[in-house]
Amino acid sequence: MNDVSDVDQLLAAGPIDAGCAAGFEVLHHYVDQEVAGGEPERAHPGLAAHLRACSACRADHLGLIEAARAFGEPGREFQ
Repeated sequence: MNDVSDVDQLLAAGPIDAGCAAGFEVLHHYVDQEVAGGEPERAHPGLAAHLRACSACRADHLGLIEAARAFGEPGREFQ
């Protein structure tokens, strides 16, 4: 495995990966479920896969968790 294409294949997102744009659309629901003690990876497996593969989205996810725990209640809409 010393070919660049082999490395590219290992680093590429898997077929279940929802991608950044699709994940961004539901990330707040994912975080609400997670903070409430649910299992969001079951409801959103594509986003769970994406968060494992994308460090930028993972950072957004962790920031939203921190904000939700500090300032919000799961399921509560901000006005």
